[in-house]
Parts: sequence; structure tokens; C-alpha cells
Amino acid sequence: MRRTVLLSVFLALLPGYGYAQVGDGRVYVRRIEFLGTDSINDNVLRRELTQLEGTYLNTNELEQSRLRLEALPYVQRARIERKPVAGAPDQVDLLVNIIDAPARRYGIGGAYSESLRLSGHAFFLNENLLGTGQRLFAKVEKSEFFTAAELAHTEPFTGMNRISRTLSFRARSFDQLTADTTELNGDLRKGQLEFGYRIADRQAVRFGIALADSELTTGTLASAQLEQWLQNNGNPVVGSQSSTDYRVGEFLFGWHHDTRDSSVFPASGLEQRLSARLAVPGSEVEYFTLDYALSKYWPLTPGWTLRFGSKLGYGAKYGSSTSSLPPNLNWFAGGPNTVRGYRENRLGPRDSLGNPYGGNLLVAGNLELIVPVPEKWQERIRIGLFYDIGNVFSTEGIRFADDGGQPLDYDFDLSELRQSAGVSAHVLLPVGLLRLSYGIPLNANDSPNRFLRDDTERFQIAIGVDF
Repeated sequence: MRRTVLLSVFLALLPGYGYAQVGDGRVYVRRIEFLGTDSINDNVLRRELTQLEGTYLNTNELEQSRLRLEALPYVQRARIERKPVAGAPDQVDLLVNIIDAPARRYGIGGAYSESLRLSGHAFFLNENLLGTGQRLFAKVEKSEFFTAAELAHTEPFTGMNRISRTLSFRARSFDQLTADTTELNGDLRKGQLEFGYRIADRQAVRFGIALADSELTTGTLASAQLEQWLQNNGNPVVGSQSSTDYRVGEFLFGWHHDTRDSSVFPASGLEQRLSARLAVPGSEVEYFTLDYALSKYWPLTPGWTLRFGSKLGYGAKYGSSTSSLPPNLNWFAGGPNTVRGYRENRLGPRDSLGNPYGGNLLVAGNLELIVPVPEKWQERIRIGLFYDIGNVFSTEGIRFADDGGQPLDYDFDLSELRQSAGVSAHVLLPVGLLRLSYGIPLNANDSPNRFLRDDTERFQIAIGVDF
């Protein structure tokens, strides 16, 4: 008996062990009951528990269960009470009091940026469809350049070791990629199946496959680069306007790691996102893309925070049947999302008409010192001093030339990374986030050649709203 007691005490003192004790033995959980909700199925809540019925009561697992329940988007608060079992001092029942959060959201909204101009959208979201914890999402979006629709359904638990499944369908039509690009008409349709796995509470991966059908057509005035791509890839049709259509199967991969203390104005933590897609060998167009984004926050002294961010994107064709990455998959640089102080999406390669063409390689970095603001404004306003660096490049041998026919080289070169410094402000309005910046270009190219000259813009504004 003495040896058993000593062993129990030793185990209780181990870090992370946390077993509750009564007398000489451990306390068992007889039953777990959920109270306060009739909109969430019992099994939906029970599958989040790491403290189980019929096992020893473990304070660490109890707290972990509470945190997992409150991480559900349709649970506002979970409070766990212990109820002794009459006549059984070594047993307890757990009463879990649930306060529901709204599971259904819907509304309309909009956004503005220099390159995409005004756009509007309407959406519907149900995070707890019929009490099952399944997610249903629908959205339509409209702007000057495109129309898009999306429908997605997610089953968070498929029965395969906590693996989620998402089925989605997207359709998008556009007549221009941005406000400054050469006209390109596109009709894109994609069906997608993805499986997700939560590695840890703040880290998840996803795998999937997609089937995409794309049709691209040049406008009335087409650049040589667009003409060449449409005439040499997919199933081209050459007429008064060049066009091509192609079908692609894609393998998908994604990874998300987020330890930030807040999703709006974080002061510490790290967020990383990695996504990749590979056109299935034998598709009518063969390519791959990689996209990585990082944000790291270091709290310095009260009110002061240092942030480092980076964006890297790379894509390329493979095989002999494809000449280069599809033009609608190119990256663009300049503006609020990459290098402030330069006109949005106007850095990098220019097509034969002098318009931005984008590139298959994006390199961008940002260092920002977030400064203190009065306490009453801290949840609404963030002000920072920033340094940006980056550009977009073309590394696949696409031919570019200026008005005089002189070849232009847009391959990667460290000296071509554009830099800027300035001040920024993020303002959280009741309808969305307003982003303002004043950036001073540090090494803009002011060449008289319009194909080499950088377009600068010191004051920039972007906003996204929901109602």
C-alpha cells in the first residue's frame, strides 16, 4: 500500500501529468454531460474532448478539453464543473456548460484597391449545419474586371483519425487581371476535393486534388506575350482574337502554422502559410506553383512591436508541351501588399504594349516597427514605420522588348529589388480594415524608357468592408 501511495504522489508531481487524487487512489470520470445547448449535437462536442469518460481525472486534459471546445466557431464559452458521485468518493461526473456563439453569418461587403478598383460581394456561412458541426459557405463577388462565385462544404470529422473533408466549386470570369494589364478574357471553372489534418492546435496541413477547365481569349488589342502563350498552349484557336482552352488536374498541398496572440492586431507570435499545386502529368497544360508567406512579431517594450514579413512565390512549366506558366497565374508586385511607394502591381516585366505582365517569381520582404498609440485607440488603430523590399521577375525565357525592339531582361537580379520606407496606419472600422501608407521609394528607376521606368505613388489606400 505504501509503495502505491508513493507512486501516485510521484506521478501527480510529474510536469503535465496532473492526475487528481482522493485518499490513496485516483479520481475517475464516470460520466460527462453537456448542458446549456440544444443546437449542437452531443457527438460534435464530445469528439473535442481529450478528457474521456472512464479514465482518470486529469486537470491538464480537462483544461485542454475546455480550450478545444472554445476554439469551435459556434461555442462562445465552455465551463466545466465537477460533481461528486454519491457513495463513490473516487468518482466524479463532469458537467460542461456551453454558451452558444452565432453559427450563421451572412452579409454584403466590398473592397477597394488601386489595381482592382471597387468590388462588392455577398456571402452566407453556416459553421454548424443542422447541429452537425459541418460548414457550408457560399459567396458571389463582382468588380469592374471580374465576376466570381464559390460554394464549399466541409465535414470536420470524416471518421479517419480526425481528418476533415472539403468539397468546393469555384467559377470566375474576367476581362482583365488588374486595372493596368492588357485585356485578357478568361472563364475558369474548378471543382476541388481536399482533406485536412490538424497536426496540433495551431498547425494544420491539407492535401487535395482539383479538376479545372480554363478558357482564355485575347482582347481587341493583344500583347505579343499573350498572343504567343495562347497560340502555343492548350487547344489554341487562331482568328481575329486568339484563344485557347485547356483542362488540368491538380495535386494540392497546404500548411498553416499560427501562434499569434491575435488575428487582428497581434503583438507576438508567428504565422506561416505554404501552398503548392502541381498539374497532373498528362494535363493539357503542365506547371507547378509554390507560395510561402511569413509574419513574425516580437514584443519589445509596452506598446512597441517589431514585425518581419516575407512573401515568396515561384511557378514554372514542366514538360515539352507547355511554354511557360499560364499568364493568369503570374505574380505582381508593388503597392500595399508588397512594396509600398510604388504603384500597385506595376513593378517587374512589361509586355509589348508597355503594360504589366507579371512574373513567375515573386520576392518581397517587410520590416515594420509598430509604435505606441493612446490606450483607448489600441484596439482600433495601429501605426508603424516600415521598410519594404521586393520585385517580381520572369525566369522562363519569355521574350520581352522595348519600343525600339531592344531585348529586355527581367530575370532575377538582387540589384533589381525595389526598396521603400515610410509610415503606415491600419484602422479597424466597424465595416472593415482601412490601410493607409505613405512610402518613399529608395531606388526607383527613372529611366526615360517606359519599359524600364518605375511608376511611383507615395500615398496609397486600400480597404475591405463587410456589412
